[in-house]
Amino acid sequence: MNYYVLTLFPEMIRQAAGTSILGRAIRGGRIQVHTVNIRDYSVNKHMRVDDYPYGGGAGMVMEAEPVCRAIEAAERETGQGTRVVYLTPQGKVLNQTVVEELAGEENLILLCGHYEGIDERVLEEKVTDYISIGDYVLTGGELGALVLIDAVSRFVPGVLSNEESAQFESLQDNLLEYPHYTRPEEWRRKKVPEVLLSGDHRRIEEWRREKSLERTRERRPDLLERSFQVTGGWFGGENCGVLVRSLTDAVSRYGSCLDLNRKKIRRQGRVFGERELLILGLDPEAETPEDGRPWRNLRGRGTPLVLVFPKAGQEPPAAEEMEKQGFRVLTVFSGSLQKLSEETREYAIQIRKNLENL
Repeated sequence: MNYYVLTLFPEMIRQAAGTSILGRAIRGGRIQVHTVNIRDYSVNKHMRVDDYPYGGGAGMVMEAEPVCRAIEAAERETGQGTRVVYLTPQGKVLNQTVVEELAGEENLILLCGHYEGIDERVLEEKVTDYISIGDYVLTGGELGALVLIDAVSRFVPGVLSNEESAQFESLQDNLLEYPHYTRPEEWRRKKVPEVLLSGDHRRIEEWRREKSLERTRERRPDLLERSFQVTGGWFGGENCGVLVRSLTDAVSRYGSCLDLNRKKIRRQGRVFGERELLILGLDPEAETPEDGRPWRNLRGRGTPLVLVFPKAGQEPPAAEEMEKQGFRVLTVFSGSLQKLSEETREYAIQIRKNLENL
């Protein structure tokens, strides 16, 4: 991953990015953070890059030409089509879905404003993404750029020593992290919860999810409005099952799965609520079981549904029937098994973005 940070204060970026995990990633060649001093592209001999705003008002505005030249200099290094991110409180608030989407890019150009802002004309001409790190105003975009670099770099292979740290972030479920404990088992009469000492991984995961929900209700109840319990189900060959399980895991740390090849599971059926998401994989070449369509006993209550067909052009009539059974189709993925498997991460990001727009 290559970051090109356009700023009036390059030393601020270099010093912060050169420490801790980011510094280690730079030294190890996992990421590169290039700084571009906007003053170097000034059009006057005094290296001035700002002027008074038309219409009056307090403060100064950064001129369009030096900003444009700086962006084009970065584009000559990265090639046309690179996303240009302007850090501004007027942008979309950075969240885990946006972070993972940006992590799929090879290069990012980050534009840091200062003073009262940047001439609107160059923003209209060059900027592809407007991103905010919160509903407050800073003296410049440098801190926002550093926050974005830190968050995105966690998903670059080799940046973290423990891959699981980035693979299973609680915020991908719109939940806060569960409590953590380490040695000693008892500290100032406070003991580590017994379940964490049990070695029972299923119970531990259940405890962690419950604590995440509890903490989110107490501290960030707004996140629960965007949180969905995810279930993956499939009917067909083992490859279809592997695909659905992988996609379910990519969407949610706490997802569960249903193997609809099992007659007992089909007969039991299940009712899904509006705060749940069903990812249903159906192999078009699998024979319909004697007891009817494999999805016939699944019922929804306005439940979002993702359909996955590992063979394009042979989709069974599931979408229409599932809508009659109380589901609302969020999106449909179809294509070769290889294609679907290779793009699981991109599909997971798309699913989360669609859920945010409900």
